[in-house]
Amino acid sequence: MSANGENRGRPEPGGASSLVLRQQGAGAISFVNFAPQPPYDERLIFWEGRNHDTAAAFRLLRQRLIERGDPRIVLCTSAMRGEGKTTLATNLALAFAELGKYRVLLIETSFRSAAVGEVFGFKPPAGFAGQLANHRVKRDAPWVVVQISGSPLYVMAAEPRCCPSCAAVLADEAKFCGMCGTEANPGDGAAIDAVGFSRAIDQFRESFHYIVLDAPPVLASGDVNLIQDSADAIVFATRKGRSASKHLRRAIEQVAPAPVAAVVLMEN
Repeated sequence: MSANGENRGRPEPGGASSLVLRQQGAGAISFVNFAPQPPYDERLIFWEGRNHDTAAAFRLLRQRLIERGDPRIVLCTSAMRGEGKTTLATNLALAFAELGKYRVLLIETSFRSAAVGEVFGFKPPAGFAGQLANHRVKRDAPWVVVQISGSPLYVMAAEPRCCPSCAAVLADEAKFCGMCGTEANPGDGAAIDAVGFSRAIDQFRESFHYIVLDAPPVLASGDVNLIQDSADAIVFATRKGRSASKHLRRAIEQVAPAPVAAVVLMEN
């Protein structure tokens, strides 16, 4: 670890990747420890260690947010799919965790195209969508949160999109299951329970200093509008050569009057 703490967001080296449950009591949070091992997904800029300029850009974004009101709940989204919102959310969460002083929770709310578990290299022990549904009837059930070993970063990933017939994991835009051939609608997926989500965020505020939301694309559905009121700030991802300015304008109009703190140009 360097003297300036720049490696605090990186997991400690150790044995094989594993998920280990630590129960914290009913109605609270159960932490599942995960020790990731290299090679890491290329979207994890801080762990990859290849692109120092990009990591520095995320540190600058973190600092700008802190200086401009220090929002505790940051919603990361994009106008359309494929513009880098998950890369934005995961690395902003890592940037906050790198400070080493605060618990940081990354929550995946893109139930229709889950990717966070894949990025970090684990299958969610309990997906966030399922947990939200469970808490409608079992308010005192513990939340299951994955803790990244050696880091103050915690993750609640959504369940991967699966075939309704054989349960095989499907690619985001797949129209048919590659295993059994069953037709699959790319738009399938659970909608977000706005009331339950708001209640969950209120509870998580008590345990985590920063919460980063990997939210659905704004123009793909109305899902983001169901959760935006829980956020203190919104950050948009755009991608050079892919994002259209007219789509970004429409997306910003759709979330208005919610505060848009930044628009980030993601690398290809």
